[in-house]
Amino acid sequence: MTTLKETPAPHVRFDPTSRPRTKWHPLELFADHAFAARLWCLVALAAVGFCAVQPFLLIRAYRTKERVVVMDGSGTFHVSPLLGFEDAAKLHEQHALLACLALLQRNPAGFDQPELLEKLFLAEALQKAKSHWARETEEFARKALHQKAEVLKVTVLETKDDVVLVEVEGQLVRTGIVGTQTFTEAPGFTARFTFARNPNLAANGRFPLAVWNFDLSY
Repeated sequence: MTTLKETPAPHVRFDPTSRPRTKWHPLELFADHAFAARLWCLVALAAVGFCAVQPFLLIRAYRTKERVVVMDGSGTFHVSPLLGFEDAAKLHEQHALLACLALLQRNPAGFDQPELLEKLFLAEALQKAKSHWARETEEFARKALHQKAEVLKVTVLETKDDVVLVEVEGQLVRTGIVGTQTFTEAPGFTARFTFARNPNLAANGRFPLAVWNFDLSY
């Protein structure tokens, strides 16, 4: 009968920290299948979430108006939302009022504000305004007329990409002298201004629009 020989061995637990550490390498991310599965799952969830949120971000970006910063002569900055050409109704009305003042406020010597007229009216419209004044020069001189424009109504009739048609209604307050008698009259007027983008912003930066054509009746 064979006798088994027993060899005693010490009961020692394995300590993982005692294993020599190897230098970490980025390729281990791909070798570790469990980690790679979690990583790609997170990437997929992030992509799905971005696709779900993207339409809302685009709509918000389209609705957000651009802003412009303007510095005046005193060094003060003014921040204002940027409007499209077709949406700037206040700008169109303001230019129509200025055009009325430049064209209709007159005295026996000519226009009250000739510099404003030259800056706000393009070449053809300016020549038309001067021709209109030439037909009334004799009457203004003979009656010593002084004329002021009172605007009662401003209506934007049509707005295109680069042209705006504005109608202005009001009355002309005239004072003059016939013989030795002073008189005052207030005939009504209707003016239609066709505005275009100012081609000479370098010289007339205050007026982004300019009168391209006009029709006047009273």
